[in-house]
Amino acid sequence: RIFDTSCKGFYDRGLFAQLDRVCEDCYNLYRKPHVAAECRRDCYTTEVFESCLKDLMMHDFINEYKEMALMVS
Repeated sequence: RIFDTSCKGFYDRGLFAQLDRVCEDCYNLYRKPHVAAECRRDCYTTEVFESCLKDLMMHDFINEYKEMALMVS
């Protein structure tokens, strides 16, 4: 799963892979399907995506990932 159809911005396979990896890792942490779906919803711009970054101890990269999400959304 590399491309999310809700994303209408700049298409970059590498960015999508990085963003999607956060959601995959978050799913693996909680093992609840709704976590992955909510993380990806609205092209990675939900509070769940940001919560996943925090839960994965990626505090130092939150702004960087939010910028990536804005580029592709």
